[in-house]
Amino acid sequence: MGAISDDMNGIKFVHQYGLGLHTTDRVPDVHNPTWQKRQIDDFVEFAQLAEELGFDGLTVTEHHAPLMTCPSPHLLIAAAAVKTSTIRLGTAVTILPLYNPIRVAEEAGTLDLLSGGRFELGIGRGAPGEARIALGRDLSEADLKEAWLESLELVRLLLSEHDVTFDGKYFKVTRPTSIATRPLQEEFPIWLASGSLESMAVAGGYGWSVMRNFGTDQSHKEALDYYLQVSNEHGHDRSAANMMVERFIAIGETEAEAEANCDVFANTFNQFMAHYASNGRSVPKSDGEFAIDKKKDRPALTVVGTPDQIIDQLQEALDATGARRLLVETFTPDQTRLFAREVMPVLRARNAG
Repeated sequence: MGAISDDMNGIKFVHQYGLGLHTTDRVPDVHNPTWQKRQIDDFVEFAQLAEELGFDGLTVTEHHAPLMTCPSPHLLIAAAAVKTSTIRLGTAVTILPLYNPIRVAEEAGTLDLLSGGRFELGIGRGAPGEARIALGRDLSEADLKEAWLESLELVRLLLSEHDVTFDGKYFKVTRPTSIATRPLQEEFPIWLASGSLESMAVAGGYGWSVMRNFGTDQSHKEALDYYLQVSNEHGHDRSAANMMVERFIAIGETEAEAEANCDVFANTFNQFMAHYASNGRSVPKSDGEFAIDKKKDRPALTVVGTPDQIIDQLQEALDATGARRLLVETFTPDQTRLFAREVMPVLRARNAG
């Protein structure tokens, strides 16, 4: 199976997985290692199910608050890699400021080798405050941006060149360095979480793909057009297949069943938000995964309904944004099977060619 961005004439489905959000426990015992282990075991089983059901890719998110048992996404992808053989695997996203860029490049290469050339690295800045914690200094926004851009460039160099040196303000590689685990894929796929036109330009300049969750459908379309313009200016042949937009999915055979499934997910999500805020952190306002539809008391990215209703809503998202890749997350195996059986084939057929 080729890279997720291959084949600009069709659409693809990548399943995001936030460990902990898939529990059906009304009051999860989030500090209990036994409960935490069950979330990890469920994810590894899910990776095999997603491959069996025909999803094009599977990604893991990264969070550092109770309930979300995914602070180490690369370890989780490694576990999925040895249990699967064809599905593409990735992170959505690796929070780059929390790591040394050399380590990220090494682990990306290792995961590509381990998976037989199926890994795609998603990178992002993470929630506000995490970069300052990682760097150990109370830096200004200008400094944080400069450090971020340096880390992106260093990751790019390490994954594409040998004997890298780098003389940055925040990162220095004074001795020629080649990572010991180079990706199998000649053009290693990198996806940048891009919430602004500025970050779309960075991705376009590098020829990387983009993933988006924050903003209106119109803003996604404008961002895609700008990304394609910048990509072309830098000599990169990119298309709408290089952008994915995210949606949470609550699906049921009936509307009542779909609403009940949504209520279970919303309850779990709200508990995660409470844990996140309890550590003194402000809830991010520029990350669509955290946005809440206050009228319905559910995450704003949520699409709810029967298979036919989900099809219509996702088709509308595809048409309005222009994206040809959907990053979706269902929250129980039964919902995943229903989505794969009733929704994916219809949307693939509608959007073929």
